Amino acid sequence: MHTRRDVLSFTTAALALPLVGISGAARAQKPLELATFVVGFPAGGATDTVARLVADAVRGTYAAAVVVQNRTGAGGQLAAADVKAMPPDGATLLFTPAFPMVIYPHVYKQLRYDTLKDFVPVATTHFGTLAFSIGPGVPDDVKTLKDFVAWAKKYPDRSTFGAPAGGAQHFTGLMFARDAGIQLQLVSYRGGGPSVVDALGGHIAAVVTPLAEVLPSAREGKLRILATTARQRSTLAPDIPTFFELGYEKIVVQDWSGFLAPAGTPPDIVARANAAINAAVESPSVREAMATLGMEVGTQTPQAFAATVRESWERYRDIVRESGFQAEP
Repeated sequence: MHTRRDVLSFTTAALALPLVGISGAARAQKPLELATFVVGFPAGGATDTVARLVADAVRGTYAAAVVVQNRTGAGGQLAAADVKAMPPDGATLLFTPAFPMVIYPHVYKQLRYDTLKDFVPVATTHFGTLAFSIGPGVPDDVKTLKDFVAWAKKYPDRSTFGAPAGGAQHFTGLMFARDAGIQLQLVSYRGGGPSVVDALGGHIAAVVTPLAEVLPSAREGKLRILATTARQRSTLAPDIPTFFELGYEKIVVQDWSGFLAPAGTPPDIVARANAAINAAVESPSVREAMATLGMEVGTQTPQAFAATVRESWERYRDIVRESGFQAEP
């Protein structure tokens, strides 16, 4: 299993080389003295790791110095609220997975930010696939999603799944339970790591996490990944079927991770940041490092990313409503 230190060490030499692919107009602008990438999750996690890979890669092109600041708390809400209040000059960008921006607005009645009004989408790094996995809490002869549905119907009191409450993983579990006609009780966790540990220990039957978080354990035979949430099979796990191909056509979840700037950031600054980040993410060194982490690169223009944010915001509005999940204060 590769750690963040392994990945960052692997890319250090390559990232020291100048990036290619940045437009002439973007290159012509003088780099900032200092840029800060704010991450709402702890150091060492997947979001933090990608932020640091990109920070290393754009250092010297986008800004002379680039630092990653971990502003943890409230599942990413504090980081978003902080960046919202920063000057719109490109010096501070939020790096976040989708759920604090497109699910929380429909789950929490009071947020300190409005995703569609308080931010300008800048650039994406990848589109994550979720995985539904089972461990030793489920008998060894349960090897497919069909097997699990039959087992869950027979043992509803043991049919549990781990996921952070109110996130994409949670709603994936709810949609699966609804469409399969089974009871699937949520065991709430603060993040993917603790839920995977409990699945490995047999304390919960199943877990819904980003594919990258369970691939190492699956390759070691410690977890069984029964399905993923992309429309097509992942190139990182081509032997694992998707919910979609197994007949669960509503369960297609492939959410973005990306950079957003405070509202009012000028278009030329957004374009420059987008060019630098896209070149970084598409460079062979970063692409390979992200593949090592189980992530498939996916970049967009600011305009395409803005459309993606709105589409995912509207899609989760409908999913939350249909699920009957009650909003928290």
